[in-house]
Amino acid sequence: MGSRLVLAAGVVVAPDRNLVPGYVVVEGELIAEVGEGTPRGADREFRHGVLAPGLVDLQVNGAAGADFLSCTPEQFAAARRYLASTGTTSFLPTLITAPVEVARAAARVVASGAGAGAQPVGVHLEGPALSPNRAGAHDPRWIVAPGDPRVRQLVADLGDLVRVVTLAPEQPGGLELVGWLASAGVVASVGHSDATYQQARQAFEAGAGMVTHLFNAMRGLHHREPGVVGAALEEGSWVCGLVADGVHVHPAAFRLAYRVLGPERVALVTDAMAAAGAPPGRYRLGGAVATAPAGEAPRLADGTLAGSVLRMDEAVRNAIRWGVPLRDAVRMASTTPARVLGLEDRGLLRPGLRADLCVLVEGRAAFTVVAGEVVWDRV
Repeated sequence: MGSRLVLAAGVVVAPDRNLVPGYVVVEGELIAEVGEGTPRGADREFRHGVLAPGLVDLQVNGAAGADFLSCTPEQFAAARRYLASTGTTSFLPTLITAPVEVARAAARVVASGAGAGAQPVGVHLEGPALSPNRAGAHDPRWIVAPGDPRVRQLVADLGDLVRVVTLAPEQPGGLELVGWLASAGVVASVGHSDATYQQARQAFEAGAGMVTHLFNAMRGLHHREPGVVGAALEEGSWVCGLVADGVHVHPAAFRLAYRVLGPERVALVTDAMAAAGAPPGRYRLGGAVATAPAGEAPRLADGTLAGSVLRMDEAVRNAIRWGVPLRDAVRMASTTPARVLGLEDRGLLRPGLRADLCVLVEGRAAFTVVAGEVVWDRV
């Protein structure tokens, strides 16, 4: 296809409106033109497809059989190819709670990733500074207080690679760590937390910019003690991640969060683990082993949810099925998460931005482009 690529689709999700039909012209690594109508001589035409900005996933623990805490470079490359087949163009490999030396080694594999596929844009450290009372599938043996000097040392050692850190702000040193991360340009995310409403509010006031998988692994909403959920749903600038698989969050709770927060404060995430894109079976999630039956969410032996097998294109489809307009669903899967990470060069179909885009046909990615390179073509 060369350095110029013309794509036409039944719907193009442009920044200001849907173009029905529409087209996008890619030149080199950038979007050169976005327009209405069907141009002659398009390289590919998807008459029943939706052409959207590439999807951005802020929380991926693993995929295609690979757990990102222990995978090889080859396994990581396979995971990237699988993620591209879901319409994902950028993602944050997520390293759950583990010994510091394990996290360092895993981060080196992520940083050295090369080849085609979805692009890793740093790492998300989900732990180890969590609440032991809200550990979920995390190994409690490796959970430490946010004030433990090893936490800051790990972040410092990994440098610019660290983009998001999930922590429990109510634990000793939590608010200080939030402020330190924010001053370093790292997104502090409240998660795996037993914080009260007041403690969560203090974290947001200290600079926390995100909530990790809202409703899960945190104190729930109660009319006398609103907890993390109550604080998260109030007016503010922080963004809430939502796992839209219908298991982690009931569709009614999903709709509530969407109606309160709007598309600019919801980021669809998969929280995918190694079983995503792999046959049913037993897979690692950090130091644990989870069983992933066909068509069901992975769980530990005691029934605890252990990530998901959700695809990003499926998350968009579910959001639409639960009542979210197409434009808002795409925004929550692309524009908003890109903004959380400060990725100003992607997340919108706008001339001059990176040519990161995908085509969704009947809710599944049929075509994915990363920086002008075709990395997935279902045909």
